[in-house]
Amino acid sequence: MTSRAQPVSDRSAYVLGVMFASAGAAHFAKPDFFEAVVPRWFPNPALTNQVSGAAEIALGVAMVPRRTRRVAAFGLLALLAVVFPANVDMYVKNVKIASGEDGRLERIEGVEATRRANLIRLPFQFVFGALVWRHTRKIPSITPSPSEEHN
Repeated sequence: MTSRAQPVSDRSAYVLGVMFASAGAAHFAKPDFFEAVVPRWFPNPALTNQVSGAAEIALGVAMVPRRTRRVAAFGLLALLAVVFPANVDMYVKNVKIASGEDGRLERIEGVEATRRANLIRLPFQFVFGALVWRHTRKIPSITPSPSEEHN
């Protein structure tokens, strides 16, 4: 492995970490949006939003240090898998998130015009998963091996 390959991995991990941590923070800044995404069949949207937001923050932050990155990557893959049914539900039920009478965002089902947008969202979970997957490999030690020290 060349010395240049590792910083690219670090940059990718930082970008992913910031992205997931920011998305997690958004769960707390705009809870009505994320609660509206939670399928109706799933209990307690507020708690679901808080737990998933906290997990995104913690795992995103854990992507930055090399020593926690691999575990964080596996955690993010699990999180992506757990939230994927909500994205499928949005597609199947033609869910639109819109402002209600009280100004809070709410879930509206059966809005055919949202079908294409909800379908386009689905593959992005796999793109994020592929980007995260790259960080599940063990990170080689940056200290030179004894044979390299003598060269």
